[in-house]
Amino acid sequence: MNNKEIAQVRKSYTKGYYARIRKAKEEGRPVAYTTALGPTELLYAMGVEVCMPENYVTICCAKQMAKGFCEEAEERSISRDLCSYARCGLGMMYAKDGPMGSLPEPDFIVGAVSACDPHAKWWELEARHYHVPLFLMDAPYTLHGEVKPHDEAWMISELKRLAAFVEEHTGRPFVEEDFRERVRLSGEAHATFAEIQELRKRIPAPRGMREMVGDLFYLITQAGRRESVDYYRMVLEETRERVGRGEGVVDEEKIRLYFHNIPLWFNLQTLDWLAAQGAVVAMDFYTNHVWHGFFFDGGRFDSGDPFKNLARKWLFFDNHVGLPVKLSRSLRSAREWGCQGAIFFSNRSCKVYSIGQPEQMRVLEEELGIRSFTFEAEMADPRSFSMDRWKERVDLFLESLAAAER
Repeated sequence: MNNKEIAQVRKSYTKGYYARIRKAKEEGRPVAYTTALGPTELLYAMGVEVCMPENYVTICCAKQMAKGFCEEAEERSISRDLCSYARCGLGMMYAKDGPMGSLPEPDFIVGAVSACDPHAKWWELEARHYHVPLFLMDAPYTLHGEVKPHDEAWMISELKRLAAFVEEHTGRPFVEEDFRERVRLSGEAHATFAEIQELRKRIPAPRGMREMVGDLFYLITQAGRRESVDYYRMVLEETRERVGRGEGVVDEEKIRLYFHNIPLWFNLQTLDWLAAQGAVVAMDFYTNHVWHGFFFDGGRFDSGDPFKNLARKWLFFDNHVGLPVKLSRSLRSAREWGCQGAIFFSNRSCKVYSIGQPEQMRVLEEELGIRSFTFEAEMADPRSFSMDRWKERVDLFLESLAAAER
């Protein structure tokens, strides 16, 4: 199975996933809106269908519908300075529409206060709009990447508090063995995903950022489900075969890049354009440091305690770590994946991911001699970006990298 066929499998499954959520609502089974941070493993274990408006926003962007929904939210006094994920998501809520129709109304909402400030208020607005219970999960910050016993205990207590909340509002009991199996499946999916990421070190790179950001759908929305494990096994097999044949994701790999921040969901063609120039994003921040941070840093679900395993995963999201960890991760990414240059997206919508970028660019140049290019936009609002201007600037950057290699 090649990359195009894998993409078609994912596209078909995504449509089925949203149909599954609607069917659950029609049949009276509980549906929860959640932040993309999850924790889906616990919710699936308790028979709750998980719906992530943030994921729906990325689909909306890909279908060039985000501008209209952002404007819908702005017309209702939502500031344009707010995160474009939130504006687009709220716009879809107000308009009762979306790329595959409106999302079914939630029975309750699970948000997070530790992701960023707009996250907490976004879910509060949605809970008020739908008149449903809201659970906001708290978390400590592991600024140096070291989880102390009290950090772990805090996170475990939040997960147990969520389990009690779900029991209260659905009447469904928490069964630890069901939870254990969901966490086991999540760990297996992450471990397989880690193998795929390791193969990106090969020259030519068999899988780039364009493919990997699509793969993330399963790691985020389907964590704890067998389908996630099956999908990554399929991708791993195909990636190994490409390595065996010496095939890269671009026809002629000339430059290997590191990309920092969320992709431009409304313009993933930026990655296609890079590939056409022979520039492959061999390693990226989004698919590793954000959703896969615990595993990227060498962790595994091996404690035997599903609460402890899931707590550790949560505590290593990029949202919860400090600048020393961010610097270390960027240096390792660029060094081990053989990157010759870096692109930093200064994301006006996501300050929590953009903070510390100047320091990371400085360290990459001082310690590895890697120069960086930076641009500013928003990940979900096409009004913030000019493709022509971006091409012009990146083309000059790639020329300077190629000249340095000669």
